[in-house]
Amino acid sequence: MLPSLCAAFLTGLLAGSLLPFFPISLLFALLVFIVILSMAERAGVVDYSKGFMWCAALCLGVIYWTVVTPPVSTHPRNDFSSESSTEYTGRIVGLVQHAPSRLTMVVDLISSSDDVPYARRIKLTWRDFGDVVWGGDRIVFRARLRLPAGSLNPRGFDYAAYVERQGIEAVGTVTGPEAVRVLPPAYESSWWWNSWGRIDRWRGVIREKAIGSLAQPTRGLFLGIVIGERGYLQDDLQEWFMTTGTIHLLSISGSHLGLVAVVVFGAIRRGLTVLPSAMLLRLSRFVTPIRLAILCTGLVVTLYALLAGAELATMRAWIMICVGLAAMWIGSERYLLHALAGAALVILLHDPRAMGDISFQLSFVSVLAIIWGMAALSSRSNSGEQARTKQSIWGRHIQEAIILGAAVTLATTPLVAWYFNQVPWLGLATNLVAVPFTGMILVPLGLLSACVTLVHVSADLPLSSIQEYLLEWMVNALHWCATLPGSDWRVPAPSLGSMVVCYLGLFLVGGSLRFRHRRAIGSMLIALALGGWALSGIPAADGDRWRVTFLDVGQGDSALLQLPDGTTVLIDGGGKYERFDMGRSVIAPFLLNQGIRRLDHIIATHPQQDHVGGLPWIIRHLEVGAFWHTGIQRSEPLFKELREVVAARTVHAHVATGGEDVVQGESCRLTVLNPSGARDREISVRNVSGTVLNNESVVVQLACGHQRILFAADIEIDGLHRLTTLAQDSVTVLKVPHHGARSSLDRRWIGLIRPRYAVFSVGKNNSYGHPADDVVEAYSAVGSEVLRTDRDGAVIVTGRLSTSDIQVRRMREMVVQPVVLRECFWECEWRNWHRVWLQAQEF
Repeated sequence: MLPSLCAAFLTGLLAGSLLPFFPISLLFALLVFIVILSMAERAGVVDYSKGFMWCAALCLGVIYWTVVTPPVSTHPRNDFSSESSTEYTGRIVGLVQHAPSRLTMVVDLISSSDDVPYARRIKLTWRDFGDVVWGGDRIVFRARLRLPAGSLNPRGFDYAAYVERQGIEAVGTVTGPEAVRVLPPAYESSWWWNSWGRIDRWRGVIREKAIGSLAQPTRGLFLGIVIGERGYLQDDLQEWFMTTGTIHLLSISGSHLGLVAVVVFGAIRRGLTVLPSAMLLRLSRFVTPIRLAILCTGLVVTLYALLAGAELATMRAWIMICVGLAAMWIGSERYLLHALAGAALVILLHDPRAMGDISFQLSFVSVLAIIWGMAALSSRSNSGEQARTKQSIWGRHIQEAIILGAAVTLATTPLVAWYFNQVPWLGLATNLVAVPFTGMILVPLGLLSACVTLVHVSADLPLSSIQEYLLEWMVNALHWCATLPGSDWRVPAPSLGSMVVCYLGLFLVGGSLRFRHRRAIGSMLIALALGGWALSGIPAADGDRWRVTFLDVGQGDSALLQLPDGTTVLIDGGGKYERFDMGRSVIAPFLLNQGIRRLDHIIATHPQQDHVGGLPWIIRHLEVGAFWHTGIQRSEPLFKELREVVAARTVHAHVATGGEDVVQGESCRLTVLNPSGARDREISVRNVSGTVLNNESVVVQLACGHQRILFAADIEIDGLHRLTTLAQDSVTVLKVPHHGARSSLDRRWIGLIRPRYAVFSVGKNNSYGHPADDVVEAYSAVGSEVLRTDRDGAVIVTGRLSTSDIQVRRMREMVVQPVVLRECFWECEWRNWHRVWLQAQEF
């Protein structure tokens, strides 16, 4: 009964998380559930005791979420709203994450007087660091902390919620060797902090030896699978792992710890069998060989989890393995589903917000699929003839591995598509080799060399040549698989409704329920979900409706034009940063969720990283018809990469010139207004100022029916003077030039075009101070409605050729808000349902 109680408790937690937004609906649903359950009890379908326990577990989940998790605030927080840097004292909790030029650490801020934490946990990034710091160190630093904030786009990744689930309240960055100072302990440090510091120093020794002995990309792969340091992994390598369906191998979680546990348990159990009988008999008086193997396995897995950084995904897998070992200890290893439910309860009781983490969801869905697959194989083997020859035994093992791999891939496909817009079908084949090769060869060999390094410090990493050979073989094999035709299968994310229907169908097909036609019903539900998913990826063009979406890409620009005839145009692609590519993480998911796999035109307004940084990834992975640019060719690596990927993908490159039409349809026309002449020269940023690049930006105007939308890129005053000579009429929507900088403030031009809506594409808390107050005031003075991506998120402008009306929506307005019962009751909840409907309707 434990699995069903766990499911009821998990449902209660989910209901508790939605309770602040839909209290009336959820209470009504709970009442309906109780009534149906009571009717089932009276009809004899469900036992009274089971019904009572299910209802109690459901209600307990709602109450537990409400009591344990922080309440949802109805007002924006301003705890860390200071515009200047402040000095803080804190203690590093957990282990420090390293990368080639930065350290990332979680710090508990403490009172400088009594060394007592005061409930403020932050994430601090130290760039160009000096002396290395360790877990448990007390540090002093000066930084401007800010609340976690990400981009707000339709169905986009919510970085702020992700950081909140980790208990992080603020983030900050410091730069320079002297930016962080380590304090001597005020008193003798506790064993807890000493232990974390010792483990962190062990990791440091292993890291330094690996850096000195291994070259990239094998260095990053070794550090990633042995000590959980993902900062040295190259982007291309992570892309190959993602495409081949083996990305889970880069996170030390269930696959690593589980296979290490299998290897250690099997080795110790096999080793005990070779002991003399007398010694084995004396040992059995204290502990059985199986229990000794369990103890040693638990110890090794625990040390590996700590050495790997004790991250959330790692510790969740550790809990699952420990629960499984405990079940074996008491002789209940057949009740794997109960052990899985127990592990889930332990994790959720510790942190209910873990249910929203992708690692939790993928881990438990994968293990659940394996358990059901093993049960099906076991029932089939019990009813059939047993294999007798070695060939037949190995054939049966390979067949079982393929079936289990297929079950895991099928069960996790909706989740992977939801989070990554990808179907890693290659994982059916690659995981058959990559998982055992990593878990039984690479990881044990890496741990062996790490342990030897710790007990015998040498100049090089032990066994480095063998490991580099094996790691290179794996990298080359995955690279070859990732280049196979069709390997990179990008898809729109399924809707929540289709995911629920799909998993319900999978449960009916492979679950423990027994009734007539359950498999047929389950198969129909799966087909229905897949059909709805496929139809959602077909873009709709009705010949009348057009839409412009100004995406929230932080301090940068990106806008998508969807015209009535189905033509799509992307203007700019946001920036690319050290750890984040706007093209890959923001723009591409939005395009795929719109069913867009081909862009007819991409316009790179000018060669600056906050405008074109995300374009290489998009051009590399989506089909592009034409690429428009200024003709100015910069020599920096990012712009060279952009030119190379355009050439490699045989995209037609065209230098934009004023007066040309990018799109000339029957009802919509996209015209270039700037620059005035074509250019084709290679210059260096040292020889040209940013002002020149900005004034040479590609400025385009979209005319659809009665509406005109002007995309002014980063053009400054000199360029605006040229636009003034074109005798422009008023425009409906203006993408404000240069993020609202003073260098692009021309009041005469603003008065000439008098936009009804002025959209500022700007990053929150940006270091440039954009938009300037007087620029915002200038647009407000001519009657423009100001919209800002840093406050409003993505801005969606929709119109129809058949009418002169347009509709402007802010993404912020479509986000559900907590219901304040004192101020409004049903009305507030109705607004939330309306917001959900708007998102479903628009996207």
